[in-house]
Amino acid sequence: MKRLAIALLSLLSLSGCTQFDIPDTTPQWEGKPRVVVMTDGEIDDRCSMVHFLLYTNDLQVDAIIQSNSCFQRKGWSSEPWIEEQIAAYEQVLSNLRVHDPDYPTADELRSVVYVGDEDPTHIPEGVAYKTLLPGAEPLIDPSEWADTPGSDRIVEILLEEDPRPVFIQCWGGGNTAVRAFDKLKEEYPEAYDRAIRKAVLYCIWYQDGAGNYIERAHPKATILLSHHFSGSWDYGSLPNSDHFVTEHLRNKLNPLGKFYEQPFISEGDTPAFLYAIPTGLRSSENPTYGGWGGRFYKVEGFENVYRDVSLGSLREWVETALCDFQARLKWCITPCYEEGNHAPVITPEGSLDRVVKSGDEVILRAAIADKDPRDIEGAWRVRGHMWQQKGRTKAWLLEDPEKRIEEYRTDWCQDPAGSYAGSINLEFLGKEAVCFVAPEVDKPETIHVILEAFDMAVPRMTSYTRFIVTVVPN
Repeated sequence: MKRLAIALLSLLSLSGCTQFDIPDTTPQWEGKPRVVVMTDGEIDDRCSMVHFLLYTNDLQVDAIIQSNSCFQRKGWSSEPWIEEQIAAYEQVLSNLRVHDPDYPTADELRSVVYVGDEDPTHIPEGVAYKTLLPGAEPLIDPSEWADTPGSDRIVEILLEEDPRPVFIQCWGGGNTAVRAFDKLKEEYPEAYDRAIRKAVLYCIWYQDGAGNYIERAHPKATILLSHHFSGSWDYGSLPNSDHFVTEHLRNKLNPLGKFYEQPFISEGDTPAFLYAIPTGLRSSENPTYGGWGGRFYKVEGFENVYRDVSLGSLREWVETALCDFQARLKWCITPCYEEGNHAPVITPEGSLDRVVKSGDEVILRAAIADKDPRDIEGAWRVRGHMWQQKGRTKAWLLEDPEKRIEEYRTDWCQDPAGSYAGSINLEFLGKEAVCFVAPEVDKPETIHVILEAFDMAVPRMTSYTRFIVTVVPN
């Protein structure tokens, strides 16, 4: 590795490299992702909220705003559904904090609940909102709209000096954000440019026409438009998940799980917060990288508008995300750390971003640690029938579990997010390292290589690291 590091430093000092526009892939911010949830309170939102609350340890929740949409025109702030879920969260909080002390208190969550735009006259009728795409004529004129506590909260958040992006999730409509953005522009012109650039809206359809207005009136805000949540996470897309809901949510053991109102997984808004979760895939750094919240492409003619590329870019992560959700649901009812499962920790060796020349040998390496004891019962439940066919018993397993049950497994793969269109030959150097020869290129090209590490417990939990290697001509 020392030889490679010296070679990289030498490469960066070569005057010939300065003629190329090398992509800047370095993360521009640190800390937990900042999120604002805007929800219209319909049944799939309520299911997504149960899921979301178990990830508040990994996020900085700046606001939960009750709003409306073309489907729930008057919103649901008149019912205490969010308050009831937070109260249930409070009942399991002591267990959750055994597994991660970063979970916020219930009062901290209560303090960031606001009411936003629930005025049905702000949503034009007779519009096929499901089919609204970037570039359509704006349907709304917000010039006379009043401020709401929710819109004022968004203004406060964006005006803060904190440089981190703010992931504003439109589980329903986005009209509350429209009023906030307009107020920023009207009343804080000196701070508007800095503030609006931090806004990243993840829109589950354009459910009130706000998206098309923001595209034109606030083009420096980033918009991620998801259509493929439908067919992956939404109502009816996972009908065979009724056993999951019965066993892990509505099992009469978990006070929070009882608020999961659907008999199967039905969470049309979940991709919005999955996008912000720091899984290690680095998807929140750039929408084109892809991750649990899908992969996006830039819409032609817009500087900051993206659409999700395919149904597969979401469905490929559903099982992994649900396993992670299942493990956290167990945390809710497990007051002992050793009896829960926790994701492996990946520590990359060296920088996640490399610059190399064509023909260089590239070595990527990371250390992996898993603090959990081996899951003997889980291993037997999953593999016991196979072992029994070979004449082995559970006693055989218990004789030497460290030898017979793997701690974790890894996989390295080339991800299509890179600009290099060809395939590279990855050679595995054990579980924790891989190498390849940088291909011949005639201009700088990026190659994304993902390390996936998952434990062998039930349910398994998975961690990732994304390396981005920029190859320049020799």
